Amino acid sequence: MREMSHEQLALLSAAYMHVPSRRLRSLARGEDSSLKEWLESDAGRRVAHARRQAREAAHTLAAFGASFVTIADPRYPASLRELDDPPAFLSVRGNLPARGIAVIGTRTPPEQARRFAREFSGRLGEPIVSGLALGIDAAAHRGALDAGIPTVAFVGTGLGVTYPPEHRALQEEIVANGGAIVSERLPGEAATKSTLAHRDRLQAAHARAVVLIASETDGGAMLTMRFAKQLGRPRFAVAAYGDRCYTGNAQAHADGARVLPFEVERAVNELQEFFSKHLAPA
Repeated sequence: MREMSHEQLALLSAAYMHVPSRRLRSLARGEDSSLKEWLESDAGRRVAHARRQAREAAHTLAAFGASFVTIADPRYPASLRELDDPPAFLSVRGNLPARGIAVIGTRTPPEQARRFAREFSGRLGEPIVSGLALGIDAAAHRGALDAGIPTVAFVGTGLGVTYPPEHRALQEEIVANGGAIVSERLPGEAATKSTLAHRDRLQAAHARAVVLIASETDGGAMLTMRFAKQLGRPRFAVAAYGDRCYTGNAQAHADGARVLPFEVERAVNELQEFFSKHLAPA
């Protein structure tokens, strides 16, 4: 990790002081000189405390070998700039591929859907994007690891916290095998319902296409599908029915998602045929 600059420490300090996202982005781009001057001044106990927190966060990121990438940094993913509210900064452990295919779904899938997600992800031949959650997310990451393909987990926690905790080993495997753990949260920040939902937009934005394996209509994966629609990303949902965990698939189809067969080889072939006709190579 590069040593953190004064500008980056000021940005972290502002984040600890709950400065709104819009101003954080302006600060990161060097467009908010008054905020920067205030943060770097001896403006009182609150600012001093935030600066201490920022220095501690910098040490935490360094301990993980993580990069602190601001929206002004050339390394910042171009895909995320398409968002109405892109993160002012990202903490990145590992190597973040330019794009990938998002494979998403419920935390409680039937075994058939779990197996499908794992094999399907390993057969696609390009980076897999998901969210480190139980169920389909974990199966997608595992499928990529099985095939030696990088996989990216956008998480709803800060680095230093794993959610769910039982995925610590999976998280380390992702980094060790050429993938990345990516967070817009402050180091050490715990997951909440809001942070987990908010990270879904990052998965959708970074994906060339989003594939829903299985979800209830009220599942978190449906939020990712809605973000994908807003961003104009191609959306696919497996043609699986007969269980509550597939009710979201039918809803996604009704909302315009393309149908993929619930058979791995055919699904892979149809997705790759779509890419060859409609999208530039990864």
